[in-house]
Amino acid sequence: MGSGAPQHSRNGVRRVRQAAGSGDGDRQPERLPTHAVSRLQQTRLQRQVGQAAQRLERWAANPWRRFSLQLIILLSGFFFGGAIGMLTGAMGYLDPLAALLCVVPIELSVRSRRQLLLQSGDRLLLQLIDAARVGWLYGLLLEGFKLL
Repeated sequence: MGSGAPQHSRNGVRRVRQAAGSGDGDRQPERLPTHAVSRLQQTRLQRQVGQAAQRLERWAANPWRRFSLQLIILLSGFFFGGAIGMLTGAMGYLDPLAALLCVVPIELSVRSRRQLLLQSGDRLLLQLIDAARVGWLYGLLLEGFKLL
């Protein structure tokens, strides 16, 4: 085992070669070839997450499913817009932070809309972003009228 060549045990497991010196801290694991390290294997989770948008578009090909998904997103946006308006109305000292938390996502959705319009194919993501934005704004507007 003192030589530099790796040896195989009876069950086929490679042994670690011993470097100069004695003790367990001196053991050096054998290095993998560089071409084996550069390409990592994709896990099942990575493949599933990568294919989520295509699966959602295939599922939403049915017009009723697409409409129900848009309605769920619209009502969720309405709920979150109303919740932010209600919470900041009750706690008067968080108004600037709440305004920032409302303006930034809305501006990001407006800016991403231009890029999504230029893409070809199904416009499901664009429709979902628009539904969430409209619901969010309507919820905020309704809470603002309640506070007057």
